[in-house]
Amino acid sequence: MKQDDFEAMREHNTYYPFSDRAEWELAKFLCDNLNQGQITRFLKLLWVVSETTRPLSFKNAKQLSTFMDALPVTPRWKCTPIHTDGYTTTHPVNLIWRDASEVVHHIFGNPIFANHMEYDPYEINNNGEREYGEWMSCEQASEIQGQLPVGATIVPIILASDKTLVTRQTGSLEMHPTFLTIGNIHSEIRMKATSHAWACIAYIPVPEYVVNSEFSGLLEARVWHKCMDLVLQNLKVTAEVGEFMVDPMGYPWKVREFQELAKQYFLSGVHQPYWRNWGRADPSTFLVPEILHVCHKFFFDHPLKWCKEAIGPSELDARFRSQHKRVGTRHFGDGVSHVNQMTGREHRDIQRTLVPTIVGVTSPGFIRAIRALVDFIYKAQAPTFTRSSLDSMLSSLNEFHDHKRFILEAEARTGTSGSINHFQIPKLESFNSFVRSIRQSDVSERLLITHCKTPFQRTSHQRGTFTQQIDVMRQFDLYALLREQGISLINVMDEEFDEVVDMDPTFSWIARVAPQEMHRFQAIRPIRNHFLKGLLSDEANAAFHVTIAHDLADRSSASLAQHYHLPNFPNVLSQYLDGVSGQNSPYHGRLLKTWYKFRLQLHSRLRPCNIMPSQQVQAYPPSDTYPFGNCDIVLLQPTNAHPQSTLVPCVVQVRMVFALSPRGSQLPPELKEPLLYVELFEIVAPPEAEPHIAMYRVRRSFYPAPDGSSSRIRIGKIVRLIDVTHAVELVPVYGTTMDRSVSSTTSLERYDNFYLNAFSDKEWYHTLHADFV
Repeated sequence: MKQDDFEAMREHNTYYPFSDRAEWELAKFLCDNLNQGQITRFLKLLWVVSETTRPLSFKNAKQLSTFMDALPVTPRWKCTPIHTDGYTTTHPVNLIWRDASEVVHHIFGNPIFANHMEYDPYEINNNGEREYGEWMSCEQASEIQGQLPVGATIVPIILASDKTLVTRQTGSLEMHPTFLTIGNIHSEIRMKATSHAWACIAYIPVPEYVVNSEFSGLLEARVWHKCMDLVLQNLKVTAEVGEFMVDPMGYPWKVREFQELAKQYFLSGVHQPYWRNWGRADPSTFLVPEILHVCHKFFFDHPLKWCKEAIGPSELDARFRSQHKRVGTRHFGDGVSHVNQMTGREHRDIQRTLVPTIVGVTSPGFIRAIRALVDFIYKAQAPTFTRSSLDSMLSSLNEFHDHKRFILEAEARTGTSGSINHFQIPKLESFNSFVRSIRQSDVSERLLITHCKTPFQRTSHQRGTFTQQIDVMRQFDLYALLREQGISLINVMDEEFDEVVDMDPTFSWIARVAPQEMHRFQAIRPIRNHFLKGLLSDEANAAFHVTIAHDLADRSSASLAQHYHLPNFPNVLSQYLDGVSGQNSPYHGRLLKTWYKFRLQLHSRLRPCNIMPSQQVQAYPPSDTYPFGNCDIVLLQPTNAHPQSTLVPCVVQVRMVFALSPRGSQLPPELKEPLLYVELFEIVAPPEAEPHIAMYRVRRSFYPAPDGSSSRIRIGKIVRLIDVTHAVELVPVYGTTMDRSVSSTTSLERYDNFYLNAFSDKEWYHTLHADFV
């Protein structure tokens, strides 16, 4: 920043070339939200040009763009014409790019990431096994470090690129935006688009050739590699420690002859791949499968389609519609069969409940094949791996191959010409590469929007002048703030807290040094840490929050029993009070207050130092919308379990959240905190009893009616709020055909048998398999 050409001017005016902070904020707002034409119209408004208003330094969109170009930015964008001798394109082909080596220097030296960087390879051993997580923990990092001079460090380069259409509704302008980041930045920061750890290094054109369509794809691929060669040229020199390797690209491309020969060897026809002269660049290492395209989109294109064919769209949609709504999770109120295009997030949401949803209609072998694939996808998303976990991934993949014949037997794999009797699917083949190279890179899909489509809509929509200023404005905003406040540009590590609450690193820095200015920066809302002020479980591994204002107050147990339709509540409460304070407890007549929900917050099972977002657990009384109430399912702390044995989940439904009124005589400690009235479920079958689904099957607990009639009474009990350990999901055992009168508001009440869903979220999946299976 301080090497900028206008640094001397900023000694007197931090916001130069703008007159002051107010004008800078207006300029930033205009560039963030309006296109060129809209900016010009805004600047012509009478209110803007009025003499009573302070005149702006810029008069039109072109001048504003010039001002933005004067902001301190490194590296700078370039535009280079790309020629393909002998072949004509419908439009001039221009590569908009910046030097990848300069971008690496910029990211590596960015103080925003100072507290989230690794510089040296290391080895972690977990119970005698080597654990793989960050790139610096892998074996290759140690091998490369051993070849470097003393004092040198590795800067692993991570690239991502995907073709995208940048025009909307009309036009057909396509590009290959290419993004770069470095493996030194912690993956949990790097993999969030909002952390701005990725930088766009090129907008690679997709030329339209006036040639036979058979050659067009080959020519496009060659142009892509030629552009990457140019963008990465200096980075290759750096990798070779100063040894410069010239790459002549001047001879004509004899596409027809080359393509015919390449086809004989099953090659793509790209004669000079960009990595050919990049030291230590091995395609078998860096061309790896990634979660979004290989797993989530494969799931949408194939396993979900197989289930639609085997079950039928109507039955599948009815089951998805009937599932209980939980706050924070996607509910498919219109079903899933009619949607032809979804986001990666929606793919994950369908994976979450698909396996227990299809039980009863298809064969156990079919279910087992689908469940094994979902198992594999969940295991592949873990942040760290050991040899045992990698073997477990491979075992799930082998389990699918052992049972995939049942999918063919159900004639569920179909194409435009009818049934398909094989599994020759390229993405499925790439599953074999996951054990060798685990990566998570679905962040690139979000970057296409933030770094390509949205900026394009704000420019003149011209192919040769397309550029973007998002990172420039964000960076200058931070720089100007720190300088204006007299704050050091060095991001000093803060070791005050061992616990980490997920937060944007820029936002975290500002929150620490200038909290009064946090409103100037847009970021994901930081996670509220209930471990600081909330109720804690006995082992302090869970935090709870209820609002100060209660939903009902000063109610007797009898009135609450009537309001919640819980006739046994007064008797159960009386027994609980006697158990706490002895027979004839003086607190029997104490009035009660209730809440309709509470929040539960846990530490991450996958990253134990991280605190997860809190989950809302509902306990609403019956209403017109919810005739039986809207009550969620949780697990309680297991009781009298042997320390060395596998835990058995204690599944309950929360029917009421309440507490005794503090008015009156002093309450004992056991009665001061919130309590829960819950209804119990019993374990009917463990996961190993039904290997095709491999989930706990539970049943609602009843005891016979005292009058000897055939009616049953649900078993309820009172527990402490802090005895809850997890919020979980139950999916009904639908049988061969679902009762169509059941809806999402009644499914937990109309069915008695359920599966404890192992796939409700990634954290619960790994917790379940570590503690309960």
